[in-house]
Amino acid sequence: MHGILQFRKTLIAAIVALIVLRAFAPVSRAQERISTETLNQAVALNNRGMALYQKGNVDEAIALYRQALAINPALPEALSNLGTALDAKGKDDEAVADFNRALSVKPTDAVTASNLGLALYHEKKYADSISAYQKAIALNPKFPQAYNGMGAALSASGNTADAIAAYRKAIDLMPRYADAMNNLGAALVTSQKWDEAIPIYERALELEPQATDVRGNYAIALQNAGRADDAIAQFQQIVAIDPSDAHVWFELGHLQYKQGHLDDAVASFEKSLALKPDRPEVEFNLALAYHDQGKLPEAIAQYEKGLALKPGDPHALYNLANSYLVAKNPAKAVEYFQKALDAKPDFAEALIGLGAAKMDAGDLDGAQVAFEKVVAEQPDNADARFNLGNVLFNKGEYAAAADAYREAIRLNPNAARVHYNRGMTLLRVKDADGAKAEFKEAVRIDPTLVAPN
Repeated sequence: MHGILQFRKTLIAAIVALIVLRAFAPVSRAQERISTETLNQAVALNNRGMALYQKGNVDEAIALYRQALAINPALPEALSNLGTALDAKGKDDEAVADFNRALSVKPTDAVTASNLGLALYHEKKYADSISAYQKAIALNPKFPQAYNGMGAALSASGNTADAIAAYRKAIDLMPRYADAMNNLGAALVTSQKWDEAIPIYERALELEPQATDVRGNYAIALQNAGRADDAIAQFQQIVAIDPSDAHVWFELGHLQYKQGHLDDAVASFEKSLALKPDRPEVEFNLALAYHDQGKLPEAIAQYEKGLALKPGDPHALYNLANSYLVAKNPAKAVEYFQKALDAKPDFAEALIGLGAAKMDAGDLDGAQVAFEKVVAEQPDNADARFNLGNVLFNKGEYAAAADAYREAIRLNPNAARVHYNRGMTLLRVKDADGAKAEFKEAVRIDPTLVAPN
């Protein structure tokens, strides 16, 4: 039995917010009745707000934009800048309202239309977001950021093909647009076009070699293209750039584990937990790596630590039971296989494990009940039939054992161990020719096996 590795989180393509602050524009006729001195005061407040925003003082910037709008409610630059600042604070509904107010004053402003698209994207109103970006593009057909934003909204709405076209257009307009390249790569990965995504990411990394989000997405594309060692190298570069990213250490450990680099995987999982403790999915993966290293006490302790954080996880309970089984503690294995089944009653692997643990504990009748239940629920489960054959053999029911092995072979003809065990069973019922044929087939499949004399 092998541990069940559950894990996966994928890296998400970065979408760069189009944050454009608007300086004062010429006065419109609707503003002429406001005195020049008053207008200048509103402009000064808007520009001071811009300076504060650019320094990261968002709350102070918002206050100044609002003061400017108290003086001149129709100042589109202040309305647009207020929307941008509110969007940065996560107040997307207020941002949308201010962008719409700005557009009502100045409907030809492509930048504000694009920023409205971003705020709507943040609200997950993807159809409205696409419409806003389309308006921005209609106002300025050579607006690469609007194409990039529209691509993100199209991708989020499930229209990957049109998203890819939008990203490509953004790159055509701005050939060094690394963010659009990253998003294009992510869309190509979503479409399982790994070989197309890889050179796109490589172009983006030539422009921004320190961009860890791009490098992470590149690593995932490499992994999906079957280039696991290259993917590991990219994750290693990410943690060299930013050693504090617990999630990337986890991703790295997972890939190292899959490639059989157990020592490296353990080190990466441990580093991930040191940076961000008490994450059950990391605890469980570390435990699985310990198990495969043969460090069973460490694996058991790690599973128990993870289960304290996430009680009742059926896969972790199964893997813990498996570690107890390998550690030759069948009583504990029975306990935890049963807990896994309590958490997930249709967990066939756990029921097979329960049967194996009961057989190791000497409870052959209990083991038989478990294996027969799997066979009844999953008639094509070759492992259950093989294990049923084993328990019947140990009970001395050789004819029934031979039948169970025969069915296991029908389902999996290349299982050398099943052929071998059936050969041993046929010897017990004095079928020497049948036994000889089974031993011959077992050795053909696995030359390391030796037929009895």
